[in-house]
Amino acid sequence: MVQQTKLSRLPARFPLACQWEITCRCNLRCVMCYTDCRNRPDFVRDELATDEILRLMDEMAEAGTLEICLTGGEPLARPDFFTLYEHAIRHGFLVTLFTNGTLIREAEADYFARLRPHRIEISLHGVTPQTFERVTLGTGSYRRCLEAVGFLLDRHLPLVLKSTALTLNRHEIPAIKRYVDSLGTVPFKLGEELRPDLNGSNEPYRYALSEQEVTALNREDTELWEETCRQKTTTPMPCESGMHRFHIDAYGRLQLCSGNRAESYDLRNGSFGEGFFNVLPTFACEWKASRTTGLIRPIVHHA
Repeated sequence: MVQQTKLSRLPARFPLACQWEITCRCNLRCVMCYTDCRNRPDFVRDELATDEILRLMDEMAEAGTLEICLTGGEPLARPDFFTLYEHAIRHGFLVTLFTNGTLIREAEADYFARLRPHRIEISLHGVTPQTFERVTLGTGSYRRCLEAVGFLLDRHLPLVLKSTALTLNRHEIPAIKRYVDSLGTVPFKLGEELRPDLNGSNEPYRYALSEQEVTALNREDTELWEETCRQKTTTPMPCESGMHRFHIDAYGRLQLCSGNRAESYDLRNGSFGEGFFNVLPTFACEWKASRTTGLIRPIVHHA
């Protein structure tokens, strides 16, 4: 193993970016959510404690991790969310937050304005309360989501709005896109992928669109269709999960990515360095690139 005090190039395997599902708690019950099955007290009691998350952030900073995406569930549903967030910011991580937005009021927006994230991504399920709340099953969630968007834009925070195309909101996707475009500088992402919930149920697929419906939907907007065509004409790259990117679930299990949890390394009983450098390369993924690389464990000092 080679140790370097300064990186002249990014190694082929390096713990650059983490997606961290810090909780399965959520104040909403979105119909397609794959983590909501664990939004129960018995599962919540087993989630990582504050000091465990802080310790792992320290180890990831020492290993050189640059980006952390805090997701859930709803990250702000954790009572200690801002303790975790501030620790990440103070370590110099680029922090992205995936949120439903409904727990962001003016006070939270003021906080983010003082300690700015790299990006905040909010799920926008519709442009009417009826459609939005058929997805979230949360009365008042539409109003609170749009208010949060306003609070964040007023403070010039980096915001992305995104939607998952479902049978319940398919008819409003073009209108959602037009609404986001009207905001001027806010990017829009349209997702179509659903996945089984964490208990193995295929219930979320009840709301999936057919391939023909997805194609027809994307054809209704020039930008969406251009992106669809670009993806269809681009040769898919081998999966590089576990090379520069990795996933940690709410219980401290290190995995290749959020879509591949077949194998895990228990960070509660081991170090991040051991897990990433020695164990993660042994995990299987049918889409992973087949190659061997020299292992470099750099010594990194965050600002």
